[in-house]
Amino acid sequence: MKKFKQATKIDGRSWMGYPIALVTTAAISAICYPFTESIGYQTVGFVFLMSISVLSVFIERGPVVFAALLNLMVWNFFFIPPVMTFHITRIHDLIALFAYLAVAVSSGILVTRIRKNHLALTKGQERIRIINSFLGSLNNAGSIKDVVERTQEVMRKQFGAEIIIYLKEKVGSGLSRKAFGNNLLFSKVEFDMALPVFQNKPVVLSGLQYYPLTVQRRNIGVIGVQFSELRHQDEDTLLLVKSIVAQLTPALDREINIDIAKEKEISMESQKLFQTVLNSVSHELRTPISIISAAVSTLDDENTAANPSIRKQVCGELNSAAQRLNILVENILDMSKIDSGYLHLNLKLCDIADLVGMAVNEIQSEGNTRKINVNITEYLPTVMVDVHWFKQALINILHNAIQYTPADSEITMEAYCDSNELVVLEISDNCPGVPVESIGKLFEKFYRVPGSKSGGIGLGLTIVKAIIDAHNGVIFAENKESKGLSVTIKIASQPNE
Repeated sequence: MKKFKQATKIDGRSWMGYPIALVTTAAISAICYPFTESIGYQTVGFVFLMSISVLSVFIERGPVVFAALLNLMVWNFFFIPPVMTFHITRIHDLIALFAYLAVAVSSGILVTRIRKNHLALTKGQERIRIINSFLGSLNNAGSIKDVVERTQEVMRKQFGAEIIIYLKEKVGSGLSRKAFGNNLLFSKVEFDMALPVFQNKPVVLSGLQYYPLTVQRRNIGVIGVQFSELRHQDEDTLLLVKSIVAQLTPALDREINIDIAKEKEISMESQKLFQTVLNSVSHELRTPISIISAAVSTLDDENTAANPSIRKQVCGELNSAAQRLNILVENILDMSKIDSGYLHLNLKLCDIADLVGMAVNEIQSEGNTRKINVNITEYLPTVMVDVHWFKQALINILHNAIQYTPADSEITMEAYCDSNELVVLEISDNCPGVPVESIGKLFEKFYRVPGSKSGGIGLGLTIVKAIIDAHNGVIFAENKESKGLSVTIKIASQPNE
């Protein structure tokens, strides 16, 4: 049926040339006939010959030959003596007549062939331009969806066509029902039409044209093309569509392989992260649990229970282990809230000195013996913060400093306003600091400085950074020039009323 429509179109275009040839011959004859005696019948023959060359540029080969024969008969009958008859008396007129026929037919055919070759070359160049532009577009695509959208764009622009793409199942060898492109083209009937194409089976014609997406003798999917009813699907159109499909297939295969590689990488990273968390949590839980178990066993002894000093020491160990467990659980819960998007801030105006005081008091209430020096500039502007979360950030920084510094070290908390009217809070210690290569990783999840003693799972500073980021603040760590590690927080101030 498709070939029949195509042949009908070509034949119809060819038949249109015949009336054009007839009208042209009649017009030349009508114009030249009154001037035959002044211009001569040989000139009229040249005019007819020129008309054949001009007509061959616009009409097909058949009408050109028809025009040449018609011109020959009209020239003979109306212009070559004796006129009004096909009889020729002079031999050179007969030779001229046949020479005209040979030149007219051959030149007309040659010009027609040249025109067709030119049209084919032009179409080929246009096809190459479209394919090159499409290739450049695909090279800039970053996902399967992006590749499909760029393909949809070129199909609409060039053919007014809509597409739908089905890809191979990620698990298994079947065709996935997930459709890319114009989802309005999806239906169970159309999917059933696409499936045999994917399986390289005979296809029943439907409303869409289906093409397999084949890479290295394996099908990765099927593309369905719905052409506009107003646009005829000629051979050149279908050839260009197949060229576009041929370029689309490796681009889709590339993105599929990238997605598979990303999934494998994510899976490996997830397994690695899970193992890291499991090892860290299990290690950190064993220590306080061991302490609690030993303390309970000691308290269960009658001699220990009767000795106040030993009982006090054991109770202190129990309290320390309980606090350690509490910090661990709180950090895990806080990180879960942050990762789940449940970190909602209840912002209020607050004095930075009050925040520092609350954090220091809570640390000291836990029995900490570290000396904490507080130096806050007077008349600092207030800040808009969530008191609970911001205090928790300060406590986590202090816990981190206490955990990884010797018992005789000092911690300093300074607050001041910089030249940009930002409130700066700096918490530092007087220890050797951390290796330079670890500075940029301190706020990463589950990161611990190599060689540091046990006592955490690497979430404390990660939580701090998430809290400060939620307040639109800035936090960074650096080794001080003198000695020790400094953690600096900068947050916007609010004008004092």
